[in-house]
Order: sequence, then C-alpha cells, then structure tokens
Amino acid sequence: MHTRQWAIVFFLFAFLLLPGIDHGIWRPDEPLVAGICSEMARSGDYIVPHLNGTPFLEKPPLYYAVAAFAGKVFGVDWDVPYRLVSLLFGALTILITFFMVSGKHGPVAGVMASAILASAWEFFWLSRWIQIDSALVFGVTLAMYAYLKLKETRMLRDALLLGLALGIAFMAKGLVGPAIVAAAILADILAKRDPRLILAIRPGAVLLFFLVPVCIWVISLRQRGGWLFVREVIVVNNLMRFTGAAEGAALGHQHGLLYYFEHFPLDFLPWTLLFIPAIIASVKQMRLDPYMSWFLGPFILLLMASTKRAIYLVPLYPAAACMIAQYLKEGITAKWEMVLLKITWFIALAGVFVPFAGAFLGFPILGISMGMISLGGLFLIMRTPELRKTGLALPLVMCLALSASTVVYYKYLQPQEDYLSFAREVVAEHPGEITILAPEEIFEGVLPFVSGKTYRVVSNPSEIHREGVYIWTDKQDKILGVIRQSAEVAMLREQRIGNKMARLAHIIPGRQGQG
Repeated sequence: MHTRQWAIVFFLFAFLLLPGIDHGIWRPDEPLVAGICSEMARSGDYIVPHLNGTPFLEKPPLYYAVAAFAGKVFGVDWDVPYRLVSLLFGALTILITFFMVSGKHGPVAGVMASAILASAWEFFWLSRWIQIDSALVFGVTLAMYAYLKLKETRMLRDALLLGLALGIAFMAKGLVGPAIVAAAILADILAKRDPRLILAIRPGAVLLFFLVPVCIWVISLRQRGGWLFVREVIVVNNLMRFTGAAEGAALGHQHGLLYYFEHFPLDFLPWTLLFIPAIIASVKQMRLDPYMSWFLGPFILLLMASTKRAIYLVPLYPAAACMIAQYLKEGITAKWEMVLLKITWFIALAGVFVPFAGAFLGFPILGISMGMISLGGLFLIMRTPELRKTGLALPLVMCLALSASTVVYYKYLQPQEDYLSFAREVVAEHPGEITILAPEEIFEGVLPFVSGKTYRVVSNPSEIHREGVYIWTDKQDKILGVIRQSAEVAMLREQRIGNKMARLAHIIPGRQGQG
C-alpha cells in the first residue's frame, strides 16, 4: 500500500477510537467495575479488589489495577480514565491481530482483519466499556500470537511471551483465560495430529513464566485473607461457575447448551453473513488453517460451561476476523457467497447514512456533522482504486459507518442510561448517610465512586428497621410496593434509567400504607 492508503487507514482507526469515551456509567457491569477501580485507586491496595469497602473476590485484579493507576493520574471520580484502559486493551488486541495476519498474508490482509475485528459490534462495545473482559481478550490474543510464532520458530523468547500472555489472561479473569488458550492449542494439535507440538512449544518455559506472576498474587492473597480468599477466587468463581455447582450457580448467568448459537450471530454483526463461508473454507483446510482451532476449541469449551454470557465469546472474535480476512483475500467464487458479500456491503452503505438520524433525535448539528464525515469518508475510500481492488474498502467503510453512527448513539442514549449523573446529584443533595437497599451492586459501585465513602447496605425491605434515606433500583415497582406495606415513603428523587427506576426516598418504618 502507498502513503495515501496508509493515511486513510490511520485516519479511520483514529476516528474509530472516538465514540463513547465519556458516556458516563451504564449497566451492565460498569457501575460495579468502576466502583472497584476507583476504590483501588483511592486505597492503593492492588492485591484485593474492594466494592463499597468489602473484598470483591470474583476476579483477579489486573484490570482493576491498571485502571486504578489511570484513575490516580487523571481523576478517581471520572469515568473516562477507566474507559481508556478498555480502549487501550482493545487497541492492543487490534494491533496484535494486524501483526499476526500481516506476517503470514501481508499488510493488506492484516489491515483487513484488524478492521473486521474493530467493527464487530460486541468487540467494539467492549473496547469502550469499563469491563474486565477487554483485558482477557488482549491476553488470549497475545497468547495465540505467541503460540503461532512459537510453532514456527521454536525460540525461547516466544515461549516466554506465551507464558507471560497466559499470566495476563489469568490475572484478567482467572482460570478461564488459560483454559481458552489451552483449548485452542489442544484443538490445533488434534487437527494436525501431531502430539510432538506439545514439546515443541517448550512447555517448561511457558509454565514457568505463567506461574511466576500468578503465584506471587495467590500467595499475597492468601497472606491477606487466608485460604478463604483463595478458595473464593479460584474454586467458587472459576471451577464451581464452570461446572454449575450450587455455590457457583448462585452467582448467576446460567444458560443452556444453545445459548451461544443464539447470541453469536447477533453479536458478531455486521460480519456474521461472511463468517459462514469463511468458517466453511477454514474447515476444509483445517490442518493448515492457523485460526480455525482458535475458534473451535474454545467455543466447545465455553459451550460446556454452565455459566454463559455473550461477552465470553469475544476472545474468539480475533480468530473469526482473521478467518474472514483470509477468506476474502483468497477471493469469492460461488454465487451464494457473492450474495452474502453484497448484503454485507448494503449494511455498510446503509450505516453511512445512519448518523443523519441525529437530526431527528434532538441533535441536529451532531447528526449532520457525523453524517457528512461519514459520507466524505465513503467518497474518499471509494475513489481510491487500490482499496477497492484489495478488498479493504468494505471493512474500512464498515469502521467509518460504525464510528460515526455510535457517536450519535451514545449521545442520544446517555441521558437514559447513565447512572453517574444521577449519583452525583444524589451525593450533592444528600451528603449525609444513605443506605443502599436490596443489595444493589449498581449503587454499591457508583456512590463510592462519586463520594469516596462507603455505605450501609440492607439486604431486603423487611430489614428496614430505622428511619433514614434509602436508595435502590426498582423494576415494575416491586420493591416500592413491598416497602409501602409496612413503612411511610417520601420520594426524594426518582429517575428511569434503562429498564429500571432509580429511587431515593426517606423511609419511616412502622407506618403501614403511608407515602
């Protein structure tokens, strides 16, 4: 590619970073994770994460620690520093994907794979969410990059990189990270029918560099809280969640075997249609394909797990993006495949016009500006012959459309979804004692995030025994209805956020039916 084409690519990837940087704090997960990050930034305790003053032992502390450092630098009660950490992990994942593909298929294919990954909706969303899975995706992608290099070079440095990446994946989210990589490697060994690969990847060196950071943290954790802390992180939140044992199942997200077959096609949009012929092509040459095992092995592993969420598949997205880029580079021949390509092009072109919707949603200047940028970018891409001939035009237009559209999307939805502004108003108006009701991880995260204080928590309405100010979220007024059966309720503030009503009320127990 020439300088002009690289300049267009660079501009589009820079533009891709803009949407959603300062959208506040939304569900799911952001109130919880942001609260933990800010508390770690304030306390300086990088070993044991805390939520509202209580040890939070569901996951290791890598993401929280990196985000806490960002919070210390830029501000502990501002959401942007923590979100920049997710964006950093996302950008590094895109960069590794580029190097992984360009080393085998050239820089054009590398850019194509990176752009496909960057514009896959669930990955795009995750990269601007305050969410620990962005660190997991980075660790898994780095590990697979190191493994693919190690198979070719047999060099110690690549084995050390693989071990380090496994350590990052574990410290991001526990055993699931190394398990995903192990499932991918096992699937690759089985596909190639070459057990000698186990020795070729220098397992001793890999294991050593994996265990060093993990053991240091586990020992430190045990010193802080004994075996109980270690068991909570390793056994309950990893092994029991995977197997569906009662103690782990109680933590939620239990779904059936078909869950990922239902969610992946939607979450991998707008590339789902092209993934169909791409995976068929990869299956046909599975012994030679470097990415098929990365997708298939972990997919089977995650299917077996009792706990499922759509976000758990994102570590497989780089593999899927590489498969599509490899397929497009080799060229489309069948008519049905050309139909899928044309439909995907239609989605991309339609997406270019979506930002203009801002003019009808109350943001005319923003909508028209983003729409004009989107159209201008489309014109620039389509009048560059090399981008069209190499197949880069489609993923670049998709990135452009997604970025411009979501600038408007986040601006429109922020007043409806943001808990941060509501929490700031509550803390400013009621600096005294507030009790969190129900228990509510949203406010256990976002209130300490804003104020730097910890708050008393009451598990359910039946435990309200003293007069005071209480805060909770309610769906279909269920909690409010229960409270009013035995207490007087004076509503101080309420606001619909997402599909819940956030409520702050002064409650006097013992006055049935009043309020």
